[in-house]
Amino acid sequence: MDWGSQLGDLNWWAVIGATVSTFVVGGAWYAMGAFGKKWAKLVGLSEKEFQSSDGMTEVFVMTGVTSFVTASVMGALMMATGTTGLVDGLLFGAIAGVAFRFGSHVMHNGFARRSKDLTWIDGMHDIVALAVIGAILGQWL
Repeated sequence: MDWGSQLGDLNWWAVIGATVSTFVVGGAWYAMGAFGKKWAKLVGLSEKEFQSSDGMTEVFVMTGVTSFVTASVMGALMMATGTTGLVDGLLFGAIAGVAFRFGSHVMHNGFARRSKDLTWIDGMHDIVALAVIGAILGQWL
């Protein structure tokens, strides 16, 4: 696969939209009314700590950079495999989420002896986030 060609042919507006979608999905997923309250408890954060924005600038910047790289590489892979369209993109992203992200949570949290509930919350978030990235890219590539 010619990475330079694949990356050069990407619709960068779609990549930016997919990047932004990770913040939307994450914001909804980890909201206190969704999984945020339980997640905060599982990682040992008080509600006050969870709500605090202290020190979060770097976290948001690094999340944005990582999401941009993820969307770019996923877009190149989707182009290389001929994956187009909303549904096929969604399925591609969900499969990538199960294969690469959920499995990592299972391994890391298992060895760290963290709660299975934490693994499910974070792992399912990643599956949904990558499915949305795939759907956006599949529709716009």
